[in-house]
Amino acid sequence: MAWRTTSTAKALYRQGLAQVTLKEYDEAEKQFLEAHSLAKDDKAIIGELDRLRQRKKAQRDKEKAAYKKIFA
Repeated sequence: MAWRTTSTAKALYRQGLAQVTLKEYDEAEKQFLEAHSLAKDDKAIIGELDRLRQRKKAQRDKEKAAYKKIFA
């Protein structure tokens, strides 16, 4: 049973990576969170989730700056 959990987590991790490549960050975060729930100690999943959150924050900050210029 443990191998199924591990392989499922790996598949979700890879789906998340594909979503990041497509810049579908919300979907990627869902995949990484589900993978993390199956494999709590997997450092690759945790690392990608952290990087994804940094990318989302950077994108949000960039959008804020753009809108600030428009409405200023």
